Amino acid sequence: MRRASPPWICIVGRSGAGKTTVLEGLVRIFRGWGLRVGTIKHDPHGEMEWDQVGKDTWRHREAGADLVIGVTPRWLWISRRLECPLTLRDLVQELQGVDVILVEGFHTEAAPKVEVMRSETGLEPVTQPGERWAIVSDVPLELGAPCFRFGELEELARFLARRLGLPGATPR
Repeated sequence: MRRASPPWICIVGRSGAGKTTVLEGLVRIFRGWGLRVGTIKHDPHGEMEWDQVGKDTWRHREAGADLVIGVTPRWLWISRRLECPLTLRDLVQELQGVDVILVEGFHTEAAPKVEVMRSETGLEPVTQPGERWAIVSDVPLELGAPCFRFGELEELARFLARRLGLPGATPR
């Protein structure tokens, strides 16, 4: 019998908006609640530096992710060459054994999303309203989804835990 995929959410936004910072915070919070967390870092341009100090996949791991996947159009890290780009759903199957998956990127995929927006990088959404579950921003925004500030990641985590139906997702 095939096990259902763990719930997942995409963290999306413009470059420099703070996607990795939000993802790191959520990893730490969910791990603090005793959940096993997997992450996916998507680089549609194929320029990702895998597990280099200070880079996104390294930051995911340092934040406590139990499993980190990096993907470009041609590569799935850990050194698995791809014949064609994988969809987000394909990647989710790679993360069995975790309670929740936090995805950085894939803003064009039809998936639930948290959009990260910062005044200095632009306040035009990159998501469609129906996919936008929440917003994280340095200014209050009304785009049809709850808006959290960067200092309110615990509240965002509780909101996402309820929406995703995370098992045992209560702070310890």
